[in-house]
Amino acid sequence: MENRVKEILNQLDNGKIIYKDAIKLIKNINFETNIVKKKASKLKISVVDEKQSIRIPAIPLGLITFLIDIGFGISSIAMKYVDDFDEDLRKILDSLDKKDIKLIFKELKKYGSFELVDIKDGDSTEIKITIL
Repeated sequence: MENRVKEILNQLDNGKIIYKDAIKLIKNINFETNIVKKKASKLKISVVDEKQSIRIPAIPLGLITFLIDIGFGISSIAMKYVDDFDEDLRKILDSLDKKDIKLIFKELKKYGSFELVDIKDGDSTEIKITIL
């Protein structure tokens, strides 16, 4: 189950599918289990390198969606009143939809704890994003 979700997220990351298709594919996975999983409620990020380590404490997903709302509000105001935005940034901000991002977080909550990102480079560099 988790491997299938990771495969779908990798396809999304590589640009092979769009986010709407990823959401549909994840929804259609047959999650048959007798174990009742606790819904995910937090996101934890850690970056470890030989020189330094950054471990961000677990952040509640509700807080993340709240901050997304604030970010979209500020960006819409900035888009109206700031003239010197880079054209590429303007296109990116126009293409993002708050409802879709919130939907992604809502879906992530359903599947309990899992490693969303686990990247290792050599012996000393590691990046992990975990849904708790």
